[in-house]
Amino acid sequence: MAAPRCSATLAGMRNPTPLPPALEAAPFSVHQADAHGIPRGRLRARDLTATFRAVRVPLALLREASPERKFWILCQAYRAKLPKGWFFSGATAARILGVPVPRRLEVLEVHVSAPTPKLRPRGRHVRGHCAPGAATRNFNGHEVREPAELWCELATVLTLDELIQAGDRIISDQPVRLASRERLEQVVRAHGGRRGARLLREALPQLRENVWSPKETWVRLVLLRAGLPEPARNRDIYDARGKRVAIGDLVYDEYMTLVEYEGERWHADAQSIIDVDRFNTLSRLGWTIVRIRRHHTAEDVERMVRAALVANGWRG
Repeated sequence: MAAPRCSATLAGMRNPTPLPPALEAAPFSVHQADAHGIPRGRLRARDLTATFRAVRVPLALLREASPERKFWILCQAYRAKLPKGWFFSGATAARILGVPVPRRLEVLEVHVSAPTPKLRPRGRHVRGHCAPGAATRNFNGHEVREPAELWCELATVLTLDELIQAGDRIISDQPVRLASRERLEQVVRAHGGRRGARLLREALPQLRENVWSPKETWVRLVLLRAGLPEPARNRDIYDARGKRVAIGDLVYDEYMTLVEYEGERWHADAQSIIDVDRFNTLSRLGWTIVRIRRHHTAEDVERMVRAALVANGWRG
């Protein structure tokens, strides 16, 4: 009798029966499969992969998935088995929250923290940490470290400018404010002299609200370090009748100079048509527009903006 059962199991693995739609659409735990009445043998079929222990991922989700999509699938897979009290931390929590991190940290792994050292997470694709007493927040179904505390954690892996970019995002309201400046100040004080403290104290006074992209942060830092005046951020610009004609990235109202960072999507979608019309309108109103793209260096940015400000009356 044993041989027929084995043959039937192998046949089922070669030609697996369809899963319920809920299990085909996302990673799932073995416990979830049990709740749907799925036989354990079905979980060994070739159309599933065991990314983590007691978790299965339908291979169809991974076929032709981008690296970013694979990261999110990995997060979903670990979330399916995340024990109570554990949470995503480090670069993983930052990416879930939309806090910018450099490309070197965008790897296919998840940072997970536990409240005690004995329970430190382990396994393939997992970076385990211990964070007793850490505050957490549920963000779009993911348990993550509270953003202000996360900023302190990131100080151990980011450069100064990267930390400022992350902090700008956390205290800005596009698309949603993650923490207040006062909360950041509070956690930096509580952080004391632990690892990253010096960088945190250096970065904190350089943070600004109302910043909509990390490249805006970079341009602002370049301008300030070159001794140029600080521009307003994402400021409304009006015509003589009081009609709003644009929202500028970095705006010098007094010198009618607008500094715009054009991302890689520029020239590639419908928004570029809107931007062209907007720039033409601003030019007719007497504004000087400094357009910055990826190939421009810090020296290029300083030179172009300085020249525009001087031409419009700035004397330094």
